[in-house]
Amino acid sequence: MLNGIYTLSKQFERATAWLAGLAGLILIAMSIMTVISVAGRFSMSMPVTGDTEIIQMFTAVVVSFSLPFCQMCYGNVIVDVFTANASQKFKNRFDSVGDLLLAVLMAALAIQAFKGGIDAGKYGNETMMLRMKESWFYYSISFGCGMTAIAGLLTPITRFKRA
Repeated sequence: MLNGIYTLSKQFERATAWLAGLAGLILIAMSIMTVISVAGRFSMSMPVTGDTEIIQMFTAVVVSFSLPFCQMCYGNVIVDVFTANASQKFKNRFDSVGDLLLAVLMAALAIQAFKGGIDAGKYGNETMMLRMKESWFYYSISFGCGMTAIAGLLTPITRFKRA
């Protein structure tokens, strides 16, 4: 049973790597757009219309799409002041509790972001300048948080398998 979950975990890690890659592409596009906007603002007094809206909305998406892969690779910041001299077995247990707490928190965030998307769609919320539908951003953030919650459930299993 553990081998099956470990195999599933490796497949999930590949999926999160693709999601992080998509986040990277979005980040590159945001960077290029920012350079074009700043250059246009200073050379021709013509910035990209709605550039701050685009950056604000997509930054949250990029972060939420990157978190699952970070969790699967154990890339989150860990403060080990209290566990520096502890045994590896204790550290694994302690880190697993942290993983599970992260899963619970991210599941709650995913649910709330999804509810926010429903409300934004119901009321027709749009960004001020570009009139982008806000619901899609909420749904994207919800998806990233949900994937991170799943990662938080899988990492304790892979942590003990590796140990």
